[in-house]
Amino acid sequence: MDGNFEYAFPYIINGVNLWLTCLVFMIPLKWRNKYMVRLVLTEVGVIVMTIFMLRIVNRIWPGHRLVWIEVYMITSYFCSVLAIMICMEVKGFEAWYCGIWIGVTYMFTQELSRIAIYMLPDSISKRTKDVIWLLIFAACIIAVGFTIARWMPEKRHYVVGPRQMISAWVLGFMFNTLCMFISNGEGNVIINLMMQFYCITLLYLQNVLFKKSSISKELDTIQMLWHQQKEQYQISKETIEIINHKCHDLKHQVRAMSTMKDSSGKEKYLTEIENSVQIYNAIIHTGNDILDVILTEKSLLCENSGIHINCVADGKLLSFMDSVDLYALFGNAIDNAIEAVRDLEQKDARLIDLMIYEKQNFLIVQVVNPILNQIEFEDGLPKTTKVKNGYHGYGIKSMRHTIQRYGGYLTAEVKNGCFYLKMMAPLQKTAE
Repeated sequence: MDGNFEYAFPYIINGVNLWLTCLVFMIPLKWRNKYMVRLVLTEVGVIVMTIFMLRIVNRIWPGHRLVWIEVYMITSYFCSVLAIMICMEVKGFEAWYCGIWIGVTYMFTQELSRIAIYMLPDSISKRTKDVIWLLIFAACIIAVGFTIARWMPEKRHYVVGPRQMISAWVLGFMFNTLCMFISNGEGNVIINLMMQFYCITLLYLQNVLFKKSSISKELDTIQMLWHQQKEQYQISKETIEIINHKCHDLKHQVRAMSTMKDSSGKEKYLTEIENSVQIYNAIIHTGNDILDVILTEKSLLCENSGIHINCVADGKLLSFMDSVDLYALFGNAIDNAIEAVRDLEQKDARLIDLMIYEKQNFLIVQVVNPILNQIEFEDGLPKTTKVKNGYHGYGIKSMRHTIQRYGGYLTAEVKNGCFYLKMMAPLQKTAE
């Protein structure tokens, strides 16, 4: 019995090491429900698979080390991918890409641990060396877990496209070839290890470059929205000026007509004119000209949809912000709220509350509106697939990006049937 355990112990260590590698790469990702049960099942499965494969392959191809290494590495890769799919919420190439990282990290750390064991004195027993091997491997894997495995995912997911996946497979194949050279004793072991490290470095740089490319595309989209909002601001400003002039002229016309002596139809005519100038009530004065333009424009839109905006705002607090940034923040916020309440059946519920105030030397902006349906959140922001569904869509990312430039942050939550959008930023700051 003891002899069988001595024979199987290295295989068990290989299985435990592979599972530990899978674990450190899975921890930063998004887990499925009942993850502990799934984790235990995959742990047992990985260890059993490792023992089974190593023993079976050795019996089928005894002495053919390269063959069983190749079969074992391929099987380990598919086993790792399967474990990720069972335990994590993944999509696209995410599991396959993470499996590449598990494979190269596992084999590279195995080789480093094995070289360290060879340097130990011969007087140390084989079982002790195996335990030391496991401890060295665990230490290396923990270091990977706190660095590479944590840095690479974005929002608890790997965003991987076809090009990145194909290049990762190519690098994985190159790494696999180097592993076989090392195991077969061909060439200098140190040089082969350095080449393996070079492959891992290329794989990491590939991940960074694709991630930066994705961020660059998102920033380009935000910049495009920013320029569109700048143009819209100029149009809106001109529109408000025209309305103000028209209202001013109508007021004088009403005063002139009030002095008319002929009372035939005069009262009816005056009533019509007075109703037409009620649009002037939509003009909002907050102490900030830019905010006044934005809110007045949105108030005019709300009048046609039976939406009422309650505004309690100290616009002077916004003096440190750029005019275009103001339009980006409040234009998006009010537009999203309008879309959310426009389709409410009860007209009394079509309300939007806007508050701008100071608290402990911080600017606080809060927009509240009722919602019709539930909202799903992702990364702290409302998740949406269609802009027209009335829930805060891509523009809210632009808002968060804008407020972050002023050292602030944006939060969103649903409470008591209402959507709360809150922005905070320190006062007396200037945009970078």
